[in-house]
Amino acid sequence: MKSNQTEKLVIGRVGSAAGLRGEFRVNLYAAESANLKEGKHLLLRHSDEKSGEFEAVCKSVRYQKDKPVIKVEGVEDRNAAEALRGMEVYIDEAELDELPEGEHYVRNLIGCTVRDIASDADVGVLTDVIQNTAQSVLEVETAEGKSVLIPAVDAFMRNIDEEGRLIEVELIPGFLDV
Repeated sequence: MKSNQTEKLVIGRVGSAAGLRGEFRVNLYAAESANLKEGKHLLLRHSDEKSGEFEAVCKSVRYQKDKPVIKVEGVEDRNAAEALRGMEVYIDEAELDELPEGEHYVRNLIGCTVRDIASDADVGVLTDVIQNTAQSVLEVETAEGKSVLIPAVDAFMRNIDEEGRLIEVELIPGFLDV
């Protein structure tokens, strides 16, 4: 029998209860994510994985101060919503919304080679994208094991080839000299 299982991706964490009818806040890991919608199948799981998991369908989504407040099937009161606090929220990879042209999911870029087109040399491999700053920052590990931070701004970014696993940047002379 063929399995239709897809990878589960974490999109946020359950915050505090909102109101008395089982709604709760979700702190999304992607600031502009549209992946949390009515009808989506969710998996809620504690990060320690010792406390079990809870599968539910999202019944409603509303926004309060630009943060989603959701209601899921099976959670009918404030106490039940508070019991979910701290759980991570997962969706199936197949249910991720398609991104507009030129935008990429970070998870698809991790492991890409970062090449400086000015020197035609590889800088290293992308290990993370730091997004809690004024602009996103690429964290790149060099062949020597050093960590290099490159602002993901138009001044440096030239091309992202997700299929070819290559990110091309144009660094100013001396940028990597530390």
